Amino acid sequence: MPNNDSNRFQDSIGRKLAKFLICRRAKRLCGEISRDMSFFETRFLKPKPHH
Repeated sequence: MPNNDSNRFQDSIGRKLAKFLICRRAKRLCGEISRDMSFFETRFLKPKPHH
């Protein structure tokens, strides 16, 4: 059954690769969102007075 084993091996690699790509995309989106949020906070929210 070498054909069946190789297909299973390729499936596991495909799943790991897909999970890696999804995680990398999520991290990039999270970084963009946090950068945009910090931009709006510094631009539109009043700075807190320092005592």
